Amino acid sequence: MSAVLLRRSESAILTSFKPIAARVVLMLFVLVGDCFASDHSVSAEAVQACDGLASAPWDPDAPDRSRTVEFRDLRAGPAATACQAAIAQAPHLRRLYFQLGRAYDRQGANQDAYQAYRRASDLGSGAAKVNIGILFRQGRRFEKNDTKARSWFREAAEAGIPEGMFCYATAFDNAIGGASDIAAAKLWYGKAAERGTTKARDALVRLELNGVGTGARCD
Repeated sequence: MSAVLLRRSESAILTSFKPIAARVVLMLFVLVGDCFASDHSVSAEAVQACDGLASAPWDPDAPDRSRTVEFRDLRAGPAATACQAAIAQAPHLRRLYFQLGRAYDRQGANQDAYQAYRRASDLGSGAAKVNIGILFRQGRRFEKNDTKARSWFREAAEAGIPEGMFCYATAFDNAIGGASDIAAAKLWYGKAAERGTTKARDALVRLELNGVGTGARCD
């Protein structure tokens, strides 16, 4: 009899605890949800800051074409800081590494730019391949290697990046990293022009009139 009473007593105690336990669990869910929401908000703000300061107009990964920045107008210091913070929050986004590379590139820190571009390229950024090619082509505070430049331009072109198509065409046009080839230059200028690259149309006209060696530049 005492055992039965004990079990009933235990049951009553457990029953009284159920509402309390439910409230505790609910509070934990709310707290955890707030933490995730806060983290998401911080991440979104950091990424948006990097995008606003360093997105390239010709990068297919740019999320908002109305908030892109030409290289000459890029404010390197704030962009580098913003993109470093964004990468810390969202290290899986390849465009952030590309944009950090642009910031370093604008500062003239081309070794750092190369490392950021390579990370972006490894994650699948075609735009980063273009800019790696430009680093090798220009060779400022970096290795000058036209053969490597042409190879990177080819990778970007074959990845479907219009700017890469234009740059690859300039290599055939101006014998960068290999022999000139008017047919190949026309092909790639044409592909870039079809995708809206105005400078490719201009170069194609000059190529038709005067042949290879137009001096069209990829930079």
